[in-house]
Amino acid sequence: MMKQVIVSVTIAVALFGVIQASDLILGTINSGDRVLLSQGYTAPAVVNHTATQRVTYTGNYNITAIRAFDRSANRTGVSSLYSGGIGQRNATILLAGYRAGVGFDYLVEIYGR
Repeated sequence: MMKQVIVSVTIAVALFGVIQASDLILGTINSGDRVLLSQGYTAPAVVNHTATQRVTYTGNYNITAIRAFDRSANRTGVSSLYSGGIGQRNATILLAGYRAGVGFDYLVEIYGR
């Protein structure tokens, strides 16, 4: 009985990690931070092609948090920080479908002060 509970919990934790893997969450949003960028990005599915897009932010404020939320119903995106980031004044985020023939739908938010 206890072994079944442990296996069930392990599977649930693993599935939660897979579900959350398509979002990018870096840094902390604090009081006094302002929204530096808030924009949606989508790419349709194209047969035998992996949809990708680079989102670049350059500004006058230091970045304190970066969020890229996968808004697709079946969580088909992959996001990663390509360059820049927390504590800097620029960031490039790479958005992509998780394989060829799959699109994506993201909301990207960058905060700073």
